[in-house]
Amino acid sequence: MTKGRRAGKRTNKTIRLSIPKRLYYILQGIAGNNEQKLNRLIRIIIEEKLGNSTVTEIASMLKSKSKAKEEEEQTTEQE
Repeated sequence: MTKGRRAGKRTNKTIRLSIPKRLYYILQGIAGNNEQKLNRLIRIIIEEKLGNSTVTEIASMLKSKSKAKEEEEQTTEQE
């Protein structure tokens, strides 16, 4: 008899994250060129930031980034 897929959802979701090369190399140096330690370090940093922030602070971060992009696009159009 074949085994079926286990019921229930996964507890962890996999995401891809783009970070600047400079920041990546700094974090990689801290993690000692170990990919698992690097992933754990990034996860801890994100959890700490989200744990200490309120929903309004996080929303304001998103708004400020979108405003910065809009201003950047407007300056390029004017040139």
